[in-house]
Amino acid sequence: MDSLFKKIIAIIVSIFIFSVAYYGNFLPMRMSQTFIATLRSLQSVRSLDEFENTVSVALDIPSPIGKEELVRNVASVVMNLIQQNDKPEVIAEAIRFLDSYYDPIIARGTGMSFEQNLYVLGTINQLAFVRTNDTKYFLKAKKYYEQGLALGPKRPQFLYGMFDIYRTEGNVQKAVEIHDRIIAQWPDDQRIKDGLAKFLEFVATQQQPKPAN
Repeated sequence: MDSLFKKIIAIIVSIFIFSVAYYGNFLPMRMSQTFIATLRSLQSVRSLDEFENTVSVALDIPSPIGKEELVRNVASVVMNLIQQNDKPEVIAEAIRFLDSYYDPIIARGTGMSFEQNLYVLGTINQLAFVRTNDTKYFLKAKKYYEQGLALGPKRPQFLYGMFDIYRTEGNVQKAVEIHDRIIAQWPDDQRIKDGLAKFLEFVATQQQPKPAN
């Protein structure tokens, strides 16, 4: 765990350091100063518990401004953690921690970045499903993508997300419908065309009767 966290945190800190100017200029002074200090202190983090305790210091500061931005940045850390980890218990705890801050934001159902938040959560849960094969993450990803698609029917993030979801489910009708909606907007998207063709080929092979022994 120590070695893994060293690698993850080193990557995240190097990326987040570029956001210091943003937070220093646009967020409330106490929150921005605390978050900058948090970024620096993450370099010494060696476990998930330490990470949660360190990040919570900044996230728990009462402020009507800037909280969503910080939560989204923490989501980026969680996503990197999931990408580099296949332990179900670690992934479950990381998502539980993130949800504890994201749930109130999503519950409001509004905001300039609301659709972006839905996409972030959908992506994280879809990745968690891929890493663990736990269907609870798949169902959460589907819920967030569906909610986002209802709000933004032409948003590519949700169209492509639901295309993946329907292929995973084996839902041919819905996969074709989403494929057609994507191609209607981006007729040259060969990746989607190939994705549907391979999916339909796979479904067809699964439906072929097995030869008798």
